[in-house]
Amino acid sequence: MKFKLFALSALALLWPVHTQAADAEFVYSGRVDSLYSYNMPDSRYKHNDHRDHWVNIFSLNLGIEKEFADDYQLGLYADFNAGINKRQDNFNNGDWGQEVYGIMDSPYGRIMLGETYNVAYQFQVGAPRVGAIGLNDSDIVNFMANPNWVKTKHETAYRTLNSTSMNTDGVAPKISYITPEIYRTSFGVSFTPDTYDRRGLVNKFAKYADDTAYVFSLYSEQDLGFADMSAALGYGIFNQDDKEFTAGLSFYKGGWTLGASYRKTYVDGGDYKITQQSLNPRLPDLFDNYREGQAWDVGLKYEIGPFQTALSYLHSEAKDSRNKDDIILLSNQYQLNKYVDLYLVGAQVNFRGADRTIAENNKGYTVVAGVGLHF
Repeated sequence: MKFKLFALSALALLWPVHTQAADAEFVYSGRVDSLYSYNMPDSRYKHNDHRDHWVNIFSLNLGIEKEFADDYQLGLYADFNAGINKRQDNFNNGDWGQEVYGIMDSPYGRIMLGETYNVAYQFQVGAPRVGAIGLNDSDIVNFMANPNWVKTKHETAYRTLNSTSMNTDGVAPKISYITPEIYRTSFGVSFTPDTYDRRGLVNKFAKYADDTAYVFSLYSEQDLGFADMSAALGYGIFNQDDKEFTAGLSFYKGGWTLGASYRKTYVDGGDYKITQQSLNPRLPDLFDNYREGQAWDVGLKYEIGPFQTALSYLHSEAKDSRNKDDIILLSNQYQLNKYVDLYLVGAQVNFRGADRTIAENNKGYTVVAGVGLHF
C-alpha cells in the first residue's frame, strides 16, 4: 500500500509538468461489450446457473504522450474498467477499477511505473483469442459459474489456476523494465512490493498478501520462412516461497494462427502452506490452492477479411486435490465497421471441485451472442 501511494504520487507530480510540455498528444480509446448467453447446464447442475444471463463490460483508456529527441517518449495513462452482472468482481476496486501508470521509452529500453501487469503477463503467448471472451481469466465463468474461481466483495478463492498467463499479482503497482530488442528478442523484469490486487489471485486477508514479487521474462519474434513465430518464457518468485513458470509458442501463416502455452506453480518452502481447512470465513478451504498446480491451453485461429474464428481449449488442475477445469471455446467475430464488432461463442465447460457435491462442481454448455462498440 505504501508503494502504491508513492507510485501514484510520483505520477501525479509528473502529470502537470507533462501536460504543459509543447506538442504533447492526448490519446484515448474505449469500448463497450454487451453479451447475452443461453445456458444449458447438465441436469445434475440445473440450479447452479440461470438459463440466461446478460453481462456488460466497459473500458475507457486515457493518456498523454510526449516525444523528445533521439527516440525518447514519455506517456502517462489512466485506464478505467467497469462491469454489470459480472459474477467475477475482478476489477481492482470491486465492480470497477483503474490502472494509473507511466511509461518511458528510450534507446535503452522501456521503464513502467504504476498499476500494470508484470512483464511475463505482457509477453505471454498462447492460444489465440477471438472476440470478447478468451480462455485466460475467462469471462465464460460469468455465464457458467466455476466454483473453483471465486472473486466477490467478501470472498476470494482460486482453487485452480485461472490462466496460463502469470496473473498472480494482477495490476498491483510495480516497477518494470524491458530491454531494447536484440535480434528481435527482449528481456523484462518486474518488481512488485505488495502482491495483493483484486485483479490477481491473492486473497486480501492471506498472511502473504503484502509480500513482494519478482518476475523475469523473455520474448522473441522470428521469421522461420515457413511461418512467423512468437515465443515467451516467464519465471516468477512470489512471497519468497511461491515459484511460477510460464512458456508459450505461436505460429502465424497466411491468416492461420496456432498457439499453445503452459504454466506451473509450486511452493518451494514451508513459510506459508496451502490452506486445506480453515475456520476463518474470509479464508475459505483451499482458497490458495492455485499455488500448487498447472494449466495449459492450445488453439487454432483463422481470419479472412472482417471475419475471425478460433477453436481453443484450456485445462487447469491442482496438484494435491481433485480440482480441475476444462473449457472448450468456439469463438467468432465479425467486424461490421470500424466501430462495431459482432460476437458469437459456443462453449463447453467441466468444473470439478475437491468433492463431488453439486455446489462444488459444474458442467454444461452455453451460447453467447453480443456486440462490441469501440472508438
